[in-house]
Amino acid sequence: MKQRQSHDSLIKGLIDYLQSKGLEISLANYQGYKKPFIIKRHSPDVMARDPSSGLVYIGLVKLCTSLENQITNEQFQDFSKRLMKASDAEKVRVPLVIAVPNTCQTKVRDVFRKLEIPWKENIQVIGI
Repeated sequence: MKQRQSHDSLIKGLIDYLQSKGLEISLANYQGYKKPFIIKRHSPDVMARDPSSGLVYIGLVKLCTSLENQITNEQFQDFSKRLMKASDAEKVRVPLVIAVPNTCQTKVRDVFRKLEIPWKENIQVIGI
């Protein structure tokens, strides 16, 4: 496997990962898909849906070098706190799946800590 991964190869890896979990890709910043819409200030890289529950997943791809920039900061802030109506009375946290190269997978939690964003059960980091 090549040392340096491109943003596109990470997006493809995230799409493959989400599909392997039985999710349907609704939108993606990738060839053959419609582009995701803006949520608050930025658009995610991938949006998927669980066909059985209807739960929407937000997918975000980051290269190691962009983990601590302003846009990433805003995306982590905005996407990690999203809620979705599960029933008339209940809201659930929208799952946020963050895909990064394997070499910086452990750094994501540190970035959240630095930014003082609470780490919740809806956040998942995968190394590609």
